[in-house]
Amino acid sequence: MDCQQAINNVIPVIHNPASVQKLLDAVKVSLGFGVKTIVITKAVGTAAQQGIPEAFRLVLRSGATLIVLPDIKDAVELLHPDSIYFLGTRGNSMEGEVRGRALMVIQASDQQFMQSELNLGQQVKVIGRDVGSTALLTLALNKMLGQCIE
Repeated sequence: MDCQQAINNVIPVIHNPASVQKLLDAVKVSLGFGVKTIVITKAVGTAAQQGIPEAFRLVLRSGATLIVLPDIKDAVELLHPDSIYFLGTRGNSMEGEVRGRALMVIQASDQQFMQSELNLGQQVKVIGRDVGSTALLTLALNKMLGQCIE
């Protein structure tokens, strides 16, 4: 798959953010890899009130698209992904190639993914240590899109 197609098909999903900083860091990392679509699901507290407007500003400035939805199920229903990866420290190792449209979901709070969420896709091991959601997203995007970034 060529780089442009890969960049168009990888969609980071920032799930359950409560912190403005964590939300904006994940958005900045995603934009840094050139992704065209970013999804935020289940934003709460200050991340919902202050973080989303700021995220919109960053995304619009870059020419990408930001989609804000109530839950991961909504993202699956509306975006029709070919694969859904729940990024973490457990599960199968992540392959370096995207096949079709892929949602790359990070848990942007201190909670774990619920089993009902994990049932929507597959849990993938990005790295064996807990390095935080932003670092997980960075490592996963680098694995998927690193060859496309100069």
